[in-house]
Amino acid sequence: MARKNREFEHPIIDVDVHQRWRQPEELLDRLPDRWRDYAQDRTGGKASAFMPAGLTYPVQRGVNKRLEAVPEDGKGTSFPLMKEQYLDRYPTVEAVNLTFDIGQEVAQRNPEYSAALSCAMNDWVAETWLTYDHRMRTAIVVPTELPDRAAEEIHRMAPNPKVTGVLIAWNPFGKPMGHPVYDPIWRACEAEGLPVILHGAAGETEGGLAHTSAGGLPGSRLEWHTLLQQPTLSHLASFIVHGTFEKFPKLKVMVVETGLAWIPNFFWRLDKYLPEMRAESAWVQQRPSDYLRQHVKFSTQPFELTPRKEQLVELFEAVGGMEDLLCFSSDYPHWDADDPLYVASRLPESWLPKIFSQNAKEMLRLLPVSNKEEVA
Repeated sequence: MARKNREFEHPIIDVDVHQRWRQPEELLDRLPDRWRDYAQDRTGGKASAFMPAGLTYPVQRGVNKRLEAVPEDGKGTSFPLMKEQYLDRYPTVEAVNLTFDIGQEVAQRNPEYSAALSCAMNDWVAETWLTYDHRMRTAIVVPTELPDRAAEEIHRMAPNPKVTGVLIAWNPFGKPMGHPVYDPIWRACEAEGLPVILHGAAGETEGGLAHTSAGGLPGSRLEWHTLLQQPTLSHLASFIVHGTFEKFPKLKVMVVETGLAWIPNFFWRLDKYLPEMRAESAWVQQRPSDYLRQHVKFSTQPFELTPRKEQLVELFEAVGGMEDLLCFSSDYPHWDADDPLYVASRLPESWLPKIFSQNAKEMLRLLPVSNKEEVA
């Protein structure tokens, strides 16, 4: 991300960039007194106040970010660093969609605490990062274990013109996202014109009811990271079978950071079993792949490394229409972030306007905002 080999001429809307508070007090001070005391008095104190429920997998070198993107004190993320390393190097960036540090802090055993954290996290990003630069936009987090409260939080935050979507960062019920228990959330998303954002699946934690991998708990970060697309397949199939897109015909879903090479196979297999789907579900009124093409888009990161760079495009061309389904994401500042020039070099030139901006404009709620930069 730090190199600049040549000018990049296409407008960029980056659908997945991460930001994190530098001190726990930034969230603690935004919690009600009851939950501030609860968080600080937990085992481990402030350092573990927002630790999500479930196992974690160690990151090599102790951090999930590129080392040059880590502030000198090692805490959180830094807007000046982002501006220097990314925004200044790519002046065609029109909007950056912030997705926290995937938002799994809301994955808490106590649903009321999860609801309080959701509000605090959303207020924090609105009062900090969204004021730094007119290009900053954000997804919000919600307490999915309390679907009605999640809907309330969506309606509370929706008036902010820099809110672009709803990040699902906790799968509390161990059910795929198309299950009717989540319908109040999707109803609110549709009403406010905000897409659902599934980031690295939908918040499956290894201590919860839903795991990242179907065959059992991963034993390493390599397994966990490689298998992130598994729950995503379950969620997308359930949206179709449970009629989510029939009940909420304007609902959109952005799938982020789960790779791309699995998509053609998934489309083909779903369509093959259309007769069985219709036998079990009255909701399935068209081919599953048609629902996905109408309602779903996918982020480019992480871009699979094939022996020949043409091979991935050949796979995309076999299923057809992938240029309409992909949205550029850098995943900055994570260790495996993708540079815009690198992504562009792997794709046909004619696809770039759609993938780098046009598709994102169709997916995210990108309302007009002032061009004034409030922080240099």
